[in-house]
Amino acid sequence: MASSLTRRLLVGTVLVFIGINFIGALGLFWLQGSVPETDGEIVGLSGLSAPALIERDDAGTVTIRAATPQDASFALGYAHAQDRLWQMELMRRIGAGRLSEAVGEGGLSYDKLLRTLGLHRLAAASYERMSPQAKSHVDSYVAGVNGYLETRSGPLPPEFLLAGVEPEPWTAADSLVWGRLMSLQLAGNWFSEITRARMLKTGLTPERINLLYAPFEGSDGSLTAPDLSAVDRLDDTRLAALAAALPDVLRPRRASNAWAVTGLQSPSGKPILAGDPHLEFQSPNLWWLARIEAPGYLRVGAFVPGVPFLVIGHNGAVAWSFTTTHSDTQDLFVERLDPADPGRYLTPGGTEPFETRVERFEVSGETIEHMVRSTRHGPVVSDAMESAAATAEDGTVLALASPSLAADDDTAQALFDLGGALDSDGVVAALRLFHSPQQNVTFADTTGHIGMISAGRLPLRRSGDGFYPSPGWTGTHDWTGWAPFESLPQILDPPGNTLINANERVAGADPDLFIARHFDAPYRARRIAERLKDGDRTLAGMAALQMDTVSLFARDMLPLMLPHLPRAGGKGLQTQAADMLAAWDGTMAADRAEPLIFAAWTRALTRRLFADELGALLGDYRRARAATLLRILREDDGFCDDTRTAETRESCADIVAGAYEDALALLARLHGNKIDTWRWGDAHQAWFRNHVWSRIPVIGTSLTTRTPSGGGDYTVSRGTFGGPADDPFRHRHGPGLRIIYDLANLDNSRFVAALGPSGNLLSPLSLTWHDGWVGNAGIRLVAPEEPSHELTLSP
Repeated sequence: MASSLTRRLLVGTVLVFIGINFIGALGLFWLQGSVPETDGEIVGLSGLSAPALIERDDAGTVTIRAATPQDASFALGYAHAQDRLWQMELMRRIGAGRLSEAVGEGGLSYDKLLRTLGLHRLAAASYERMSPQAKSHVDSYVAGVNGYLETRSGPLPPEFLLAGVEPEPWTAADSLVWGRLMSLQLAGNWFSEITRARMLKTGLTPERINLLYAPFEGSDGSLTAPDLSAVDRLDDTRLAALAAALPDVLRPRRASNAWAVTGLQSPSGKPILAGDPHLEFQSPNLWWLARIEAPGYLRVGAFVPGVPFLVIGHNGAVAWSFTTTHSDTQDLFVERLDPADPGRYLTPGGTEPFETRVERFEVSGETIEHMVRSTRHGPVVSDAMESAAATAEDGTVLALASPSLAADDDTAQALFDLGGALDSDGVVAALRLFHSPQQNVTFADTTGHIGMISAGRLPLRRSGDGFYPSPGWTGTHDWTGWAPFESLPQILDPPGNTLINANERVAGADPDLFIARHFDAPYRARRIAERLKDGDRTLAGMAALQMDTVSLFARDMLPLMLPHLPRAGGKGLQTQAADMLAAWDGTMAADRAEPLIFAAWTRALTRRLFADELGALLGDYRRARAATLLRILREDDGFCDDTRTAETRESCADIVAGAYEDALALLARLHGNKIDTWRWGDAHQAWFRNHVWSRIPVIGTSLTTRTPSGGGDYTVSRGTFGGPADDPFRHRHGPGLRIIYDLANLDNSRFVAALGPSGNLLSPLSLTWHDGWVGNAGIRLVAPEEPSHELTLSP
């Protein structure tokens, strides 16, 4: 991991090299001016009613003290712009579909899709629906951001220079568009609908696809035969083009842990709540830790730069965290064009005209126009790519239905109300307005209550379950409304005095309510339950549990895999590895070789099992699904036969043994033939890449923070991996934030986030949190008695 000083020198070197630094050898000194002042006084700020303080400790962690709650939001906007201006700029450009203005034509396809979805327009509509009090905080935050833009001096952060853009004044819609982006990413199952439709085009039967997406609990044998009339009308070329057009920021990344115990289970006699949301690692980190104080107003925890409201944290009375529900809340509808008029489409009651608008893009000095169409189901996403657009041959388009695209979404208001809840009843009331994405919200209050609600809009379908693209012209799969709030999964003060969710299956109060076909495997939840049953329930014990790397998946898989290996004895690499795995307890520790061998083996097994049927789609299928692998190895239902070898029928024993050979060959090539030198942490390193710098060869890699880590896809300490052929075990997705709340004394709660408060790689504050994140050494977000830095904002 590059030190802060080394990173600053590398940034200066690359800027000198590529000519952006016009003053040569003094460039690094000049660019250091992009690091904002954290001491002194800024005067003449419009939007403040009284002076406000931005205090920082040695690590740069912020405490804000203000005379009014609105002044506190002003200071929050100012501090966010100080620390994360480029992160905010990139977020709003993606959300507004204006990336191509900065990166050129390469960003145009993304922009067309984002403008088609209309997220920035919808964010503006959300603002108009907010209460006057919530609006006042948004307005103050926006004024704070703009106050910084108006009073800052010196150069902008280096990413602005590389992109050749300057920040425009900040707006309310800029702040609220992040919620819309996250809503689409955390729902995300429309991408899987495209993948499954393409699987059908390769000749896979629905029964085989059901097995590829097998649920962990129960059987899929009760599933009704799917309606494939919509998929039959689609061409794989168009589906592939649409899949390629999906921006990385919208691709699904859905995982997290949360658990709570009541005072009957904790040493303090009050609840303890732990949470760690799992998202793609990035630099800067998504999360920004702070404490905000004003008379009658307290917000403590994890904020997202650009967003005015506390996302995960506590307010002195209640605390909360989120896990993704994995509900199926998105449907692709195939719409048929009117053969007599391509400006209309078929509906059950006849034909209707498309709603249309023209979007204009400024790319490299040229204005490009794009027609956006919408149907009664939603925007026509297939128009975003010319190669995915309707053709005279099939006469269809694809429209996306999603709660994320509803104009009356009130999730931003719900987040504001959640921050002001005084007890568990207030949390429940706030979550009634939490519309998208559906999230399991685990909460606790200082009076001793704990609870979890799967809050969000869940569509009710006339028929079907949205597993494949649906016919839009028949009305048979239309949405008829949203599930009532009372029918959603919710638990308050459970009899067992413990609540756990790690994305496993949840059930609603209505047993017939369809939520989704499949959820994440329950391994993390089971492991948490194991540790909580008889373990240490202190804050330190909870912190240790967050770092737990025992893989119950490995414990299930290895008894099915090891018997298929030839065990002739000796000291060869294959025998050594097999002996190590046979004695291994499934702990995916960074300093062990066994996790590396197991990860390589299951990776190779997935390829051996599915490469013949899936071909190029194997990458979109992505990960080794526990339920699918277990069922195939237990039942040997035919997937083990390689269809590319017609003269031979392979058994699962053949495939497992072959995958083992593949895995060891890969590891020998990447790490050498001496198994005693293999370490999981050498291959499995958490990668925090900057979206701009990572595109510059050599320098981008040097500026990537890489940290050896343990864990795997099914461990409490989540270690989901993936990468190029020469680095396939990169830790790309996991807990960039961990929190443990002590409801006996919320000031004793512990917070830890990766990297540091500043997103400017030239800043000494860009990595100050990271060592604590590596060891899960949480900090208390309390007001410093003697701050290391103090900046006064004055009206």
